[in-house]
Amino acid sequence: MMTLVPNQSCNAAELRASLAALDSVVHEPVQLKLLAWIMGLPNDLDPAIAAQLVLGKTVDSPAATMQPSGISGALLKLVETVAEYPRERLAQMARRRSTLN
Repeated sequence: MMTLVPNQSCNAAELRASLAALDSVVHEPVQLKLLAWIMGLPNDLDPAIAAQLVLGKTVDSPAATMQPSGISGALLKLVETVAEYPRERLAQMARRRSTLN
């Protein structure tokens, strides 16, 4: 059974550790591991911000990406995708869709 991130404020090291722990589960698809990680994040933490912290991206160096140890390449690719869609960007996309309909 996969454990979730504790529901509390997390720093980058804790976020990486929780993702690595989920990734250590052998017979689960990476999509399910990512979903479990996101579902376990605190409600006030944007998953994109958490993903950016895991990847080592900061406001000062948004292009910098580190290779967190213990996390597979397949899961990191999904985390990179999540990092590209903060709440503000998703809200803009939703507004555009509603104006088109």
